[in-house]
Amino acid sequence: MSHPSFIRIGLLATLALTTAACNTTSQPKMASANVTVKDESSEALDLLNKFRASNGLGPVTIDANLIEVAKFQAVAMASRDALTHEVSGDFTSRINAAGFTNSSAIENVGASHATAADAIASWIKSPYHHENMLMKDATRMGMAKADAPNSRYGNYWSLDLTSDVAGAPARTVDATAPAPSAKKIVSN
Repeated sequence: MSHPSFIRIGLLATLALTTAACNTTSQPKMASANVTVKDESSEALDLLNKFRASNGLGPVTIDANLIEVAKFQAVAMASRDALTHEVSGDFTSRINAAGFTNSSAIENVGASHATAADAIASWIKSPYHHENMLMKDATRMGMAKADAPNSRYGNYWSLDLTSDVAGAPARTVDATAPAPSAKKIVSN
């Protein structure tokens, strides 16, 4: 084999290894194969909407894309036995990658709650989570629970709320109106 062929094979092998490494780091590493995930949105919706209504806010609806975002985060936390927003990448990057680039968005995470009602009740008592669930322009939600029996907490929860559907067009800003808040709230 000629010298250029060895270089070409070496470059292809390096590229293949680099690509494989990129693919493995983009997903959470599984610490336990014994993780199951469940959509808890239906169980939480009425409770969340009653809480919002009691604070003068409109209801949210269940969004399939946000359920997937919540499932991914709950599984990532359960798989790594870590209660954090950053276990599978920072929240803004994850929510933008899911297509919510033009939305206001928040995320609540928690652990060791037996039911969706317990998770919502706990978040209502927590000032930061409480504030997140009262995001004024929220219209959509998704909530998931990942069970990991061998983990520190036993289960992990994620609730995601946004103002728009995935892929919503950028909002037009009226130059004469006060600037809208583009604040993205992140709290665990």
